[in-house]
Amino acid sequence: MLDLERDWSLSFAGCGFMGIYYVGVNSCILERCPRLIRDASRIYGASAGALMAAVMSAGVPLEKCCSDLMSMARRARSHPLGPLHPSFNLLQMVKDSLLSNLPENAHILVSGRLCVSLTRVPDGKNVLVSEFHSRDELVEALICSCFVPLYCGVVPPTYRGVHYVDGAASDNLPRCCTNNTVTISAYAGESDLCPPCGNKLSFHQVRFNNVSIQVNAENMYRVTSTFFPPEQQALAEICHSGYVDALRFLQENNLISSECPMRNLEMVATKPCCKEVTESNKKNPVQNRHQWLDPQLIEKLPVPIKRVLCEACRETQSSAGLLSHMTKLPKKMTSFLQLPSLPPIKSAYSLAQRLVQWIPGVHREVSWLYSVGGDNSRQAQTTTMEDSGREPVVRRWKSLPSDLNLWDHLLLPLTPADTPTSTPSFTWNTSNEPEKQTLTPPPTPTDNPAPGTGGGWVLG
Repeated sequence: MLDLERDWSLSFAGCGFMGIYYVGVNSCILERCPRLIRDASRIYGASAGALMAAVMSAGVPLEKCCSDLMSMARRARSHPLGPLHPSFNLLQMVKDSLLSNLPENAHILVSGRLCVSLTRVPDGKNVLVSEFHSRDELVEALICSCFVPLYCGVVPPTYRGVHYVDGAASDNLPRCCTNNTVTISAYAGESDLCPPCGNKLSFHQVRFNNVSIQVNAENMYRVTSTFFPPEQQALAEICHSGYVDALRFLQENNLISSECPMRNLEMVATKPCCKEVTESNKKNPVQNRHQWLDPQLIEKLPVPIKRVLCEACRETQSSAGLLSHMTKLPKKMTSFLQLPSLPPIKSAYSLAQRLVQWIPGVHREVSWLYSVGGDNSRQAQTTTMEDSGREPVVRRWKSLPSDLNLWDHLLLPLTPADTPTSTPSFTWNTSNEPEKQTLTPPPTPTDNPAPGTGGGWVLG
């Protein structure tokens, strides 16, 4: 049970494109119990969770965050390779969204309250950043926390001159030392606020850098959606599930504020969630039913979030309707047969654009790669020299004399006079001639052999 009588904090786990789940969670908390976010002493976050923590700390409207996230997912799905296409620059989109939505004094609003999880490149240790001197510095920290190696690029971004990567690589669910921290995750597991476990009989769980993830089919789908966003309708359903899970969490902890009573869902459902902008839609009431999104998938969400989701799904359906889906494959086959070199040309053009954007900082990044390679080479060379200069350890066997030295027989030759009488004598032969020793047969046993056995050697 969460105790609001003392300080508490919130922690958002990294989840990539599943961050739309946090839009539903926070919209419910702001609507039903705004004190939980407004009076929280600290708000922690890693990767996409850090972005949502910054949005909550700076007071950015959720509908703007939802609109930008749906736009990024739509642009990612428009490419054949998805987010891995050379023309898709996810970090640049995130940076543009932060610069357009965060207020100028965002660093003042979030300093001391927002804690961003980062992973330092030189040693891989986790770093929590909570003080920011400017808005640009805040954006740099958030970009570093979202940088997934190879997925977002090769050379990691910098924060205060130090290279950092995704905070989820070292601590995906940061929290303070106290136990009064509400952990929020988009994966079903042991977090305080997360999707319900589909199979309650399953006890298999994976703990990824402080985040508990149950092993089931639903979580496998969520992990896949983290890096490769699903369709717009699926994202809207994920957002709605976040709202429902947050509402269940508030009810279980008796956190429903009396100042924010339960709103009448039937009245809200009658309100239009999308504005009709064309005169033809007004004349045709059948088209006003918004067939591009099922109203039951978003029935409990606030109206501004509903409007954003409906608009995103409408744009997707208008650009890719049923007829276009039916004719997509023949058109692609025809275009590939007529212009077989067109896709490589587009990819080359996109790659050239990325290189042009990379050229201004190429000297700095190449120097960093060279320094990292040099440090690793020097460290390996130092380790090799230390191993080669170390004297070999001579272990003394228990069957040998305690004062016997086998390290250098030329400096300390052993003679029978130097050895104790109670121990066997050992003599080193320092001459060049090989030592000759007369071989004598063992003494003949005195006992007579048993009847029926022949003479000779007997083993055993």
